[in-house]
Amino acid sequence: MIKRIIPVMLSAVLLVTGCANNNIGETDKAEGSKLTYSNLIDDKTQNEIKNILIENKIDEKQAGYFVKLVQSYNDQSDINKLKTSKKGFTSIGTKQVPYDEAYLGEKWDYNKLNYSDFNCRLTALTIFKNYIKSEEKFKGDDSNLMFDIDAIDNNPISRFTKEDVDKFINLYASIPVENSQDVDKHAQAIIKELEKRKISFLNNETVSMINVFLHAPEDSIVFVGHVGISIKTKDGLLFIEKYGASLPYQVSKFKDKAELKAYLMDRLDNNTSGDGSSKPIIMENNELMK
Repeated sequence: MIKRIIPVMLSAVLLVTGCANNNIGETDKAEGSKLTYSNLIDDKTQNEIKNILIENKIDEKQAGYFVKLVQSYNDQSDINKLKTSKKGFTSIGTKQVPYDEAYLGEKWDYNKLNYSDFNCRLTALTIFKNYIKSEEKFKGDDSNLMFDIDAIDNNPISRFTKEDVDKFINLYASIPVENSQDVDKHAQAIIKELEKRKISFLNNETVSMINVFLHAPEDSIVFVGHVGISIKTKDGLLFIEKYGASLPYQVSKFKDKAELKAYLMDRLDNNTSGDGSSKPIIMENNELMK
């Protein structure tokens, strides 16, 4: 009974608290494990990423705003004390960055600050919003976004317009699905629901949004547990993400989509099939990521 309750509780927590961090503190040093990443702690790297975004047709204003979000978080969290990221990029022999979640959670104690920092969903929309077309206003249950909306309303650096908020809710409100462990079936349900909500993704040859949907069978829904922005480069891929609401901004380097997918699955696949849930459903824009 306990084994069944734990996955259900986990899904419920992820549903209302923002980006998933299930393998945080991962120290698995399996042979071949390596991650090259940056927390954008120095001006040079911040400007480098901003320029890469602009070069890949992300609006200059949005790219600049993203950097301001990074700087605001870094100042508030005093990230240099973490000693997890040096200037530029850092390579480590683990699958995930071992952030001190307790320390950062205390720095971003909601009761002290009265607002939440941006999470993965808010960050991704900030960067990619001009490539998402939303022609409907969502009228269903958006309670899974309560903390996101709180950050939009109360974070002093938030610049979301009413149009942005409507687009955000329409894109990220949970999606009803049949209870199945078939990832392809869930992907088709997601595609159909986005079409129903009149959400489409405009073409950008090098930049895409990677949404990772998690399945909550007890509620017959899937929801975006994590999201980031992928950018093709001459050397592979850059993946830009906010690791969690109280956790750092992170840019990681991968050689291809397969490596990025393996990174996301390592972090988000809880092996909770005993409760009837499927594997995570990784969508690139509005298609299942292969």
